[in-house]
Amino acid sequence: MPEIQVDMDFNDIADAFLRANLPGSPAELHGLLCGRISGGQHAGGEELITMVCQLLDVVTERVEDLGDVLPDLHLLSLESISSGSYEFQPLLPGDEVELNQRLLSLGEWCQGFLFGLGSAGLSEDATLTGDIADALGDLAAISQIGTLDEESEEDEVSYTELVEYVRVAVLLVYAELNKKVDDPLSPTLH
Repeated sequence: MPEIQVDMDFNDIADAFLRANLPGSPAELHGLLCGRISGGQHAGGEELITMVCQLLDVVTERVEDLGDVLPDLHLLSLESISSGSYEFQPLLPGDEVELNQRLLSLGEWCQGFLFGLGSAGLSEDATLTGDIADALGDLAAISQIGTLDEESEEDEVSYTELVEYVRVAVLLVYAELNKKVDDPLSPTLH
């Protein structure tokens, strides 16, 4: 796969949402794209727009107002998850944003990821390895995360560890669901 050079962060997506007057969460959108990619679905063009319309519950024209941001975000997501370089990061607000907002965004990201994985065709009946099933269960629990009454330095450390867990879990899910057919460890039919 050729390397795709798209430079984009959470604020770029949030700004595009504001310009397009779109409801919803940029974190949830990125999670959705990553879930679809992890489930083996690489949407483009109209399919991508339709998928985002469904997520945000808006008409096509509203999503088209995002311009190149949507296909660029899809390409960034695809490249970062599938590159094998372990550079993938969920797009979340930076440290300058209060911790409670970052926690809510992490929960939204996980909700989007699970929705994307489900819409890619992964059903609850799917047979998954124990590690993948555990990771998906953990992502479902994180998607329900709440806010803190008071923030402490320990909470910042815990948040950082949680984001790292999500990052690794997504890479694990992607690797398991997208094993190469020509994997030397997989049986060959003759």
